[in-house]
Amino acid sequence: MHQPVAKIKILLVEDNVNLSENVRDILVIHGYEISTILEEAESACSQIEDIRPDIVLLDIKLKGRKTGIDLAEELRRSMNVPIVFLTSYSGADVVKKVKHVRPDGFITKPFTTETLVTTIELAIENFNLKPNQVNNIESPGHKDSSELFIRENGWLKKIMIADIEWIKAEGSYTHVFVAGKQHTLRNTVKELMEKLPEEQFSRVHKSYIVNLKKVDALSASAVKLGESEIPIGRNFYQSLLKNINKLSN
Repeated sequence: MHQPVAKIKILLVEDNVNLSENVRDILVIHGYEISTILEEAESACSQIEDIRPDIVLLDIKLKGRKTGIDLAEELRRSMNVPIVFLTSYSGADVVKKVKHVRPDGFITKPFTTETLVTTIELAIENFNLKPNQVNNIESPGHKDSSELFIRENGWLKKIMIADIEWIKAEGSYTHVFVAGKQHTLRNTVKELMEKLPEEQFSRVHKSYIVNLKKVDALSASAVKLGESEIPIGRNFYQSLLKNINKLSN
């Protein structure tokens, strides 16, 4: 039996009661779950950490001393969650005030149902595909550490370096394959390689790096790691052989 798909959990911080109830009704109809509605920022952070929403809809101007921008700054320091601003204001001045918190969406009031739902969907998708952290890899120690911590969906997930099978570079993103699962990071291969033991990982193509200890077979044009076949660039074959021989000695 298939498990039911969990609903996207949304936290709404909005002090206009009529608007917040309208937004809640719209989103519930479209299959979202409104975990709670808050009217002010002062106590929001502690509640948000308990709720662990999938996305936060946040008005800029709120009741109390703190603004939505203040709350967004606190959220960026304490947790990894997409933030979409709701605001009656627009223009360059507003953008200048909020851009430092890197909002994942911006909705100007009044807005349509289509704008609301589309902005939420895009914010969540882009947040998951393109993590917002400047550096998504953290190492507890130095280059010889046996593990990496990768930020994924708000968590620091431990990955053993020895379990990495191969790595693919794609522009400013890097795809790391572990046990058949792909982890996409907003890091260059150069940044990642600085945290990996160079005697164990070898570049075999301008876009690919392999864990030499995971290599099952190779030819002049490809290397096999389990079910995966990685191309070998014409200029990398000799250095690959040299590195494998080093590892074997």
